[in-house]
Amino acid sequence: MNTFNRVMIACDLSEMDVQVMKYIKLISDLINIKKTYFIHIMPDVSLPRNTDIEFHKLFSTEYPVDEKIENKIQLDIEGTFGEEKNMDFDIEVVEGQPYQKLIHWAGIKEIGLLVVGRKQESKGSGITTKRVARHAKSNILFVPENSASSIHKILVPLDFSENSARALKVALDIQKRSSEKVDIHAVHIIDLPPADYYMRPTENTGFIKMLEDSAKKAYNEFVNKNDWGMAKILPVFVENMFNNTAEHLSDYVEKENVDLVIMGAQGHSAINSFFFGSVTERFLNKNSDKPIFIIR
Repeated sequence: MNTFNRVMIACDLSEMDVQVMKYIKLISDLINIKKTYFIHIMPDVSLPRNTDIEFHKLFSTEYPVDEKIENKIQLDIEGTFGEEKNMDFDIEVVEGQPYQKLIHWAGIKEIGLLVVGRKQESKGSGITTKRVARHAKSNILFVPENSASSIHKILVPLDFSENSARALKVALDIQKRSSEKVDIHAVHIIDLPPADYYMRPTENTGFIKMLEDSAKKAYNEFVNKNDWGMAKILPVFVENMFNNTAEHLSDYVEKENVDLVIMGAQGHSAINSFFFGSVTERFLNKNSDKPIFIIR
């Protein structure tokens, strides 16, 4: 059973905070959250940025800014979680460069899951998807605006690596713990030879079928290796006609109206082993309206 004991949620004091909290409440039992930190990072304590004029008026010299922010977050927590007793909450208000401090504090608190809201229109908070995705060492959950209030369909991209195995394990745990029916679509994108290969029909005869059979064999070996032979998984094999794996995955998400994407991160940088692979980053850039759960 995957356990995300220590979770950190980045708060920016906007309506997005409540949406993120609601989503965490939805999945808290599904991923076994025990301790949750809510953190707000002020770029400049003397003049908080990215907040409207009315919010500035709330502060006064006799009422410290950090206490006011903490109280606001506390009210949002109480309004969202109510008398929730199976999770322990803590609030941190710090000053500094937003995404740098977020990564720093996630390390200090030994966070297993970092949660960040994704707005359709960025207000310049400094906590961008790409920055967090590239530099966080923990698992990451990106929660968009207007996220689904339930989880019935999960997409897990598979390349039969250990990274994708960890992602599928999380999906299976959610499926097992959910009181509602959850379908898991394990999607493998089949790489094809260069386009000019198809100009030689004699050599191409049966080649695509061979690739599909090979992918299905690899899938069966993958699930058997992980003792998932009896698991409720829908394997899907898609030919990479666009030579763009992220594009095919995005099309599948839209076509099937997926509620949640869980994918394994892949490091390809010798300088920073936590850099994402190009497929993951492209997928993140293209999909801003679905919750995306990155497993490291």
